[in-house]
Amino acid sequence: MALVFTILCGAAALSLGYFINYFTQGHFIETTEAALDAEIRYIEALGERDVLPKHTGKLYIYLDKNAPLPDYLSSSISRLAEGIIVFNYPKNNHRYAAKIYTSKNAQRILVGTDITSISKKFKFMQWLGVAAICFVMLIVFAAYVISVFVVTETNKIADTARDIMNTGDLSRRLEVGSKWDDLGNMTIVLNALLARVEELMTDVRQVSDNIAHDLRTPLTRMRSNIETLPESKNKDELLDEADHILNTFNALLRISRIEAEQQKSQFAPINLKNLLDDVAEFYAPLAEEKNINLTAILSDISLNGDRDLLFQAYANLLDNAIKFSPNGGTVKLTLTQKHNDTLITVQDSGVGIADNEKNKIFNRFYRGVKCRSTHGTGLGLSLVSAVIKLHGGTITVKDNNPGLKIITIL
Repeated sequence: MALVFTILCGAAALSLGYFINYFTQGHFIETTEAALDAEIRYIEALGERDVLPKHTGKLYIYLDKNAPLPDYLSSSISRLAEGIIVFNYPKNNHRYAAKIYTSKNAQRILVGTDITSISKKFKFMQWLGVAAICFVMLIVFAAYVISVFVVTETNKIADTARDIMNTGDLSRRLEVGSKWDDLGNMTIVLNALLARVEELMTDVRQVSDNIAHDLRTPLTRMRSNIETLPESKNKDELLDEADHILNTFNALLRISRIEAEQQKSQFAPINLKNLLDDVAEFYAPLAEEKNINLTAILSDISLNGDRDLLFQAYANLLDNAIKFSPNGGTVKLTLTQKHNDTLITVQDSGVGIADNEKNKIFNRFYRGVKCRSTHGTGLGLSLVSAVIKLHGGTITVKDNNPGLKIITIL
């Protein structure tokens, strides 16, 4: 847009300069020619005379048709228009425009008019036109520079904001290039907003972590006390409930640590094929128990990551796929490479989920309508999402018809 604006304004500036030059030159030539024609008509009206009149600003010179032009004419003469010449007259150092008039007796007369003053005005108008073009082009250049500055700074803000959304790193701040312009002021305000958001998110996570830490200890003590009770049905139910609550708190703490990116120190080169083979082998007995056909099509691909977290993430996905697939169903795990991306897909033949729930299943404690009756905490997919984001990846949910297809890109 800045380039198009520059081209259009430049064309307008050139058109303006051309119009000024064309109009001024045309007016100058027309005025001069009219004055010369008036003098020629005046001479014709006088008739044949040996002595021509003397008028201020006018010049009449007899020319011998066989003799050469005077030196001052031959040395400084130039053409103004068709039939009009311009020259400097040495006797008064003025500039004249002239036409050559041939009388009825074949006498050639140079009829001139003083254009010194109007010539200066014409040159002034020409310089004014050039100055106008230069001024407009200067404005165009300044507008282009400002446009590039605005676009560059705006893109910097957008890129940084996109990085913050993609990485979840709220400690990032926008670069403040200058403080005198509106963009600089907006950047400062946005940095203050990010600082406030980071503070609030830290407070929320800290409260969540504190609750989990504070409650996990008495719950662990309570579970130990339950184990000392005599064997009974109620004892087993109490132990199950205590384990469920402890697992929920442990999952919350683990998700918080992952989202805070405290576990990147565990990153190392890993072979994804071997890792996913282990996940599939771990869940093979559960799939066999439900008569589910579990297949794994895996390419030999390696990347840098946290093996334990990736194992847990894909274990959660495979566990859900088997859990929600009917007896005799199918579950497929694939690992492929596309350009520079690593695609890991888990697809099942289960009940699937509604379109309006696909964007919610990765929220903490969210459980879809079709799975509320099953055992779980609603944190498994939240952990998966946190692990994938920690590895700079994305996760999408699609229909498998029947069932669900979850695609992760690392």
